[in-house]
Parts: sequence; C-alpha cells; structure tokens
Amino acid sequence: MNNKDKINILLVDDRPENLLALEAIIEQEDYNLIKAFSGEEALKCLLKHDFAAILLDVQMPGIDGFGTAKIIKAREKTKNIPILFITANYLDSEHIFTGYSVGAIDYILKPFDPTILKAKVEGFVDLYRLNQQLIHQADSLREKTKEIEHANLELSKTAAELRVSEAIATVISETSIDTMLVIDEHGIVLKVNPAVEKMFNYIEDEIVNQHLSVLFSEEKSKISIDTILKTIKNVNYIIGYENLYEVTASRKDGSAFPVEIQIGKRYVQNRNLIAFTIRDITKKKHDQEIITQMAYHDSLTNLPNRRLFNEQLTLKLNEARQSYQPLVIMYVDMDRFKYINDSLGHMMGDRLLQKIAKRLSESIRKQDLVARMGGDEFTILLPETDRESALEIAEEIFKVFKSPFYIDNYELFLTTCIGISTFPYDGEDSQVLLRNADAALHRAKEQGKNQYKVFHTGMNIQSYRTFIMQNDLRKAIEQEELTLVYQPKVEIESGTVKSAEALLRWNHPSWGTISPAEFIPLAEESGQIVDIGNWVLRNACEQSKAWEAAGYNPIPISVNFSAQQFLQKDLIDNIQRILAETEVSPELVEIEITESMLLGNGEIITRTLNQLRKMGIKISIDDFGTGYSSLSYLNRLPLDTIKIDQTFIQEISSESSKGKSLISAIISLAHGLNMKVVAEGVETEEQLKFLKLHQCQEAQGYVYSPPISPKEFEGFLKHHHKETSNRKGVIYLENKVVKPKVAKEAAIVVENNLKGGPSQHILVAALERTKNIYSISSREMDVFKLLVNGLSNKEISDELFISEHTVKNHITRIFQKLAVSDRLQAMAKVYQACIEEGGHFRA
Repeated sequence: MNNKDKINILLVDDRPENLLALEAIIEQEDYNLIKAFSGEEALKCLLKHDFAAILLDVQMPGIDGFGTAKIIKAREKTKNIPILFITANYLDSEHIFTGYSVGAIDYILKPFDPTILKAKVEGFVDLYRLNQQLIHQADSLREKTKEIEHANLELSKTAAELRVSEAIATVISETSIDTMLVIDEHGIVLKVNPAVEKMFNYIEDEIVNQHLSVLFSEEKSKISIDTILKTIKNVNYIIGYENLYEVTASRKDGSAFPVEIQIGKRYVQNRNLIAFTIRDITKKKHDQEIITQMAYHDSLTNLPNRRLFNEQLTLKLNEARQSYQPLVIMYVDMDRFKYINDSLGHMMGDRLLQKIAKRLSESIRKQDLVARMGGDEFTILLPETDRESALEIAEEIFKVFKSPFYIDNYELFLTTCIGISTFPYDGEDSQVLLRNADAALHRAKEQGKNQYKVFHTGMNIQSYRTFIMQNDLRKAIEQEELTLVYQPKVEIESGTVKSAEALLRWNHPSWGTISPAEFIPLAEESGQIVDIGNWVLRNACEQSKAWEAAGYNPIPISVNFSAQQFLQKDLIDNIQRILAETEVSPELVEIEITESMLLGNGEIITRTLNQLRKMGIKISIDDFGTGYSSLSYLNRLPLDTIKIDQTFIQEISSESSKGKSLISAIISLAHGLNMKVVAEGVETEEQLKFLKLHQCQEAQGYVYSPPISPKEFEGFLKHHHKETSNRKGVIYLENKVVKPKVAKEAAIVVENNLKGGPSQHILVAALERTKNIYSISSREMDVFKLLVNGLSNKEISDELFISEHTVKNHITRIFQKLAVSDRLQAMAKVYQACIEEGGHFRA
C-alpha cells in the first residue's frame, strides 16, 4: 500500500524504547506511524502531515506534553486532531484537569495495556475515516454545485446587463464578516458590503466614490496599495486567493490594525471589475504571539527559556566577533533554594522563583538578557561587556539579594552563587562558554554560599574529579556501589556490645573507596541525599534483621541523617514504611544528628524529631561540642544520647587539663539531663580508663574496633567476650587478631587516601605516560605539569620566567598533540592515564 493511502498516526515520546513499544502494539498495514522525540519535533511533523490521532507523552524535556497540546489546539489546522496522553503519573484530579483543559481526549497509563491502547487508536482511526468520507462527499457536492453554477452562468450570457449585475453580486457577499469592496482600475470604490461599517466605522455613503486609500492612512500602507493598483492595471485576470498582502489599515477614528487583503479582477463588457477583500487579522497575530511566547519563554517566570537564550547567544556571539567586542555569560544558581522548596512546598517555591526572576531582571541593563534554564538555575547574557563590568553586575545582584523575600507571612532570605565566563578569553563558541560558566559556578558553590567566580583556565585534577563524581553518584545505588560498614558501641563497664553505628562507603569502580565527607556534600547539593538516606536506613534495618536471624540478640543500629533529609515532607511515612517492610522494631533504630543541622531549620527538625521519638526511635546528638548552637537545645530537643566528639577525646592524652575538664563537664551535664553519653574516637587504654573513671557509659573507636564489614562484625560479636574480662588491647575480627595500634595506622592510611585525588606518584607516572604516548617535549611538559596543577597562563609565565604568549603557544601545541580543544579535555586525558597507571585513585 502506498504511504499516501495510509492513515497517519503521530507518536511523541522522548524515550526511544517507549516509541518502539507503541509502534509494536498499534502497527497495522494501513497505518503510517510517524515518530517524534520531542514536542518541538512533533509540531514540525504537524506542519507536514495530516493525522488521525496523536499519542503524546506528558513528561518530556523542552516543551512537555501539556505545552505541546496547547500549541496543537491553538492551531486552526490541528485543533480537531484527537490527543491521547501517555503518562506514568498517578491520575490525581489536578493532573486530569490539566490534561483535559489543554485538549486531551483520553489518558492511558504506562505500562501500556495493549488491548486498550489498540482499541482506542482504532476508534480514533474509524472516526478519521468517517470524517474523510464526509469531506469527500462535501467535495463532490461542491463540484456538483460548481457545475450547476457554471450552467447558470452560460444561460445568463444572453444579456450583458445581467452579466454585470451577477458579477458584482458574486464579488460582494452581504453576509461576509470581511470587508469586501468593488473598485475600478483607478482605485475608486464602486460598492461595499455591510462589514465595512463594523470594521472601519464608515457607512456605505462615506466610502463609495472615494479612493481606496481612505482606509489606509499609514504612509507605508499607502505605498503598498498604490503599488498593487499599478500592478493590476496591466493584468487582465487575477484569482483572489493567489494574491495575499499584509498591511496596516486605519479606522475612521484613526486607530490602526493589521489586515490581510485579497484581490480579484475580471474584465466584463469592456470594463474592469476589481474585488478587494479586507480581513482583520488582529486575533491571528495575537494567537501567533501567544504561540511564540509559549515556545520561547518560561511559563512560570515569563523569562526567556533555554531555546531563546541559545538563539540570542548565537546571534550576539556573531555580532561580538564582527565588532571585536567581549561578551559575558553568567550562570546563576540559588543557595538553599531546595530546602525552602521542600519545606514550604512547590507552590511557595514557584512564587519565590517569580520574585527571583523579577529581581534578576531589575539587576541587569536594557541590552542584557536573563533566562531561566530550569529549576533555580538562571543564565544572564551580557553583550559588549568585559570582566570588570560583569563583576560590577554580579555585585549588584548580590546587593539586591540582601533584602528578604516576603511571601504571605514568610520572610525568606536567599543568597546566590554565580559563575562567569568571557568571550573570547574563556571560549569562542556558545557551548564552551556555557560549560566554562557552569564550571566556575561549581567552584563558587564549593567555596561556600553567596560567591561568584570568574572562570579560571587552571582547572586541576581534583576539580575534574569532583565534576565527574557528581555524574557517577547518580548511578551508585543502581550499580550497587554503596556499602555499609559497622562500628560497635561498647559499654565501658561490662565490655558488652550495646549497639552499632552504620557508616556509608562508596566503592567506586575506578577510584576505590570514597569517603562520605567527599561525596555526601555532592549528594546534598544535587538532591540525591534523600534516596541515599532511604537506602542506608533500609540496608541497616535489613542487616539488623539478618543478625537476629543468625542467632544474635537484637542489635540496635544508629544511622546518620543530614539536614536535607529532615526537610522531606514524607520523611515519617518513608521511615514507617521501611520499618514495616523490614519488620524491625523502632526501638532498635537510633538517628544521629549534628549540632550544625539545627542552624536555620531548628523548628522543622524539632517537630520531626518529636514525631520520631513518639514512634520509639532514639535520637542522638553527634559530634557534641563542635557545633555553633546554643546549649538550650538540649532541653528543647527529645534527645537520648550525647556523643562526645573525638577531638575532645584526643585531649585526654595531652598534658593540658582543659580538655579533661570539658569532657567531665559534658558527662555531668548529660547525666543531669538523664541522657546517655558515648565517647567517639577512643583509641587508647588511657582514654578508656579516664572515661570509665568519670562514668561515661559507652565508647566506640579503634581501641575496640574500626568500622568493619557485616561479616567481620559477626566475628567481633562472636569473640568479643574473650577480652572483656581482662583487656589486653587485642581486637578479635573473626579468626584474625589485630593490634589496636596496627588497626589505627591502617585506618590513618585509608583516611588520608579518602581526602580525594590521585596520589602524587601515580600522577607523576601518568604525566610521564602521557608525555611518551603523545611525544610531548620537555619544555612543553614543564608547562603541562603546571597546567594540570591548576595554574593560569600568567601563573605559568611567572613560574617558568617566559612570556604569556610563549605559554599560550606551548599549550596550543600540547592540545594539538593530545587532539583536544580545551583544558577540560586535556584534564580528562591525564585523568584516564591516572586510572590506567594506578588501577584506580585510592580514594
């Protein structure tokens, strides 16, 4: 069957596997299935083909399903095509209302039910076929009508007067909403229809025998009308629909409006009759503006979106190249916006984003452009701007953000981080400039809040490692790279293991074990900490249940929570569900929080802690004494345990008595508040003896055991009773005996490696490997080593006592040999060489 004879059905989904599934279910010989991977691509398809139905995914990047449906329904040609939404979302009332309000005929959920999907599509196709039949019948009827009209015209040729009369009657339709005029070849109006009064506020007598230009007072439009009249004088026959012109018309009161004119000409009885049709296209123009607005602007803030920003960036870059002017891109990201969004709700977050957009727009100049890229990320385009001017604008942005945002009864304070890149110094095309501005933004966020950073070409290995780590962390749970180790908490008096603390480790396939101190901040910044926190709690509970099944007494396990986890709206529900599914009693779970978490979120966290306490979960304050909060929270919070930070424990072995006095005071304070005291980081018998003397109940640290795997923990439980009666400083791990000192030294080695980055000898070897593979000269290697260590061109120049021009030439040759275009790609080459040389970064 020819494709022209097939029925077109449009499938729209950004995921190829979903399109394949749809195609497999509904494919038939007489169907022509056309696939689109985005809303934008779907709209292009609708310009080329007619469709019986559209199967449209709701959640897509760019224009989502709802936005695409709005545009489809706004177009005259496509507004009647039935739309079937494909969605994985739960069909709440708001979701259903949104879908139907933009024109959905029906919904179908993923995964698809083949029978239902196929039946619905066939129903739409049957309706389409029926409609086509009706159109065909209507066309046939029109053809018959034309034949009859033609026969009537042939009959009317007997009288010249009658022919002229019928020609005028055919040109002017008394019922048309368009203004229709008959003019002579000089532009004098001979006859008008009633619509002229409604459109122009003229009555017929005011128009007839006047020149046509009375309706077109704007100078440009008058010139266009005169040109048209001169052209048609030399043409004997014009078909109206072949001649469309867009000009500006003028009403009697002088107000202007856009119109579309059509011209038809007939030569009858030695006389020219010219039909002039005028259509008001104000609404058409307005609809076009709405569609353009929707396609190029963010619906929430009304700022330009990513598409418009990229188009303007390309345009302004071309202008900057031609005029030899600098251009600046700013990447702007809000600090702690996610905390506000999670704690106060998305509606409040949306209102805050609108106010943020307004402030950013007010902070820039008229020639600048601010766009929303998504979430709380914005970009600012500053044409004809150098770095110094950009820094002044950045300072102005910080200045306007010092004032609070007032929404309902809330007074919200927000800061921002900004990354800055400059054309042509930091890149000569849009993608490189955007990437470098983003890299500068990440550096600003790494150094704290309310910071701006200018892109610095000296990105070092550790910066690159952080950049890559953010992407790899998203796959860590799925690829089972996260593990838990457990450190026992031992009752000092009896030597009994009372509980265990679950500690998270990331076993990266290339870099080995990565410390939580390195990747947890990245998880908090990207929002992945919620999923990771749920994974830790579930696995800790499952391990507790596994030990119980193995015959051990129930072992309470403590897990660490971050502030961002407490801002989840469904935190309590998640914890209850995990406890129910793992069948673990709440009394066997302890949650550890730090003092610093209470800053800025004390009210929310306190409310959540009280709910957890009512469930039976125990609460512990970790790293006590190192935070910045008032001691008043000890009375206010439902705490069970105080954990003395290891920095104080280490003071026990020093000659200073201040540390010992402070520990004694903390223990007395906890006892006075009926709280248990646990000492962290206990490493020596001397420390243990002091803690026992001052009635500290429990301790954890290398004096007992380092953090160990679940299997090793079982061995510790099995053999620990051998040392409790007479401590000799020996730790039993299954069948191995480890001296505390040796265990501590091994742990120190691991801990040093956890600080990130390749060890120096691996980096040196990797650079040597790179030098040999790519034939880099010794002098080029001197430059390359400094480049890898993060030095700028000027810093390399000062270090090697050569000009910046010479440095730039060396770097250009190095990039040519490595087949890369910038420092980021060069860094990737060295990074890969480090992995190949050392097996992995010992992180």
